[in-house]
Amino acid sequence: MSEQADMDYENEEACGANEPHVDCSDAFYTSQVFECREDVFRSDTNKGSRGRTTFVLIACERSDEYRCRKKEFIRRDTGTRKCGCPFKLRCKPVVGGEGWMVKLICGVHNHELVKSLVGHLYARRLTKAEKTLIADMKKFMVKPRNILLTLKEHNVNSCTTIKQIYNARSALCSSIRGSDLEMQHLMKLLEDSWSVVRNHLLKELAKFSEDYIKLFGGMERFEELRMSLLVDGLTKVTTDKWIDITNMGYVIASRYNVIVVSLSKQQSMTFFPLRSQPLANSSLHRIICISHVYDNHFVEVYLKERCPLPSVALLWSSNCHPQAKSWPNPYISRMQHTRAS
Repeated sequence: MSEQADMDYENEEACGANEPHVDCSDAFYTSQVFECREDVFRSDTNKGSRGRTTFVLIACERSDEYRCRKKEFIRRDTGTRKCGCPFKLRCKPVVGGEGWMVKLICGVHNHELVKSLVGHLYARRLTKAEKTLIADMKKFMVKPRNILLTLKEHNVNSCTTIKQIYNARSALCSSIRGSDLEMQHLMKLLEDSWSVVRNHLLKELAKFSEDYIKLFGGMERFEELRMSLLVDGLTKVTTDKWIDITNMGYVIASRYNVIVVSLSKQQSMTFFPLRSQPLANSSLHRIICISHVYDNHFVEVYLKERCPLPSVALLWSSNCHPQAKSWPNPYISRMQHTRAS
């Protein structure tokens, strides 16, 4: 098998080097003997195509030609990275000794070499920790461009692009949806969402009951709010089970680590999380605005950037934890604008 490889790629012309080309032969001529096969791969970042254990061929990632999985399907709107690049190295065990040696078969690339690793398939791949971070930020509806900024703050050498963020978000959605169609998944979310939210808020009240008993002024009011979240899915939801946003705004903001803005004719206010320390970059904060309309209905409102905000909820300042005190700082001018108008 080793002899056959030498015969097939005896010279550069035989392995298909065409003009224009980039000759990298000088960089890969070496007499160095590597201790093991893994050391060969660590010394070279090209794509490896492994054969039998007698030797290993290392090819350019743009070698070979694109092969469509579906023969009858022809894609006309996209290109391919594959261009039949002839660059190849062969590494094999040293005869009569220990270690591996590398032989240059063809040192010519038939395409221009990239000047930067930004956008490169290998360099931009996400680590397990980065995928977890993207999943967490997606839950809080953080925009892709802000996710990318966060990743680069964590790793200044990151070569990840915005396209990779969108791909990761799409893969996450597909994994959650499973075999369901998008509409089937949406209908399940509509059925389950309210019960999930109420369950989350119940757990929040139970876990931090002492804080909320103090905030609501005693056990009686605390129990009223807790009971309002206990809803049997098989019965009608009466008015005593409606969420009181003037009180539950504190719970929602703290449970989901978001800023909740409540708008109504009677009283408008802004709720900040009670316990968490805010991110230094306020553009990563998530603001949810709920408006009370027609005296009987709540709707979500989408706010424009830098728009005025109502004042901080009355009980927030006296009940928030020390590390949460700085939440309102980036929004003081916007709240002052509301009071002035």
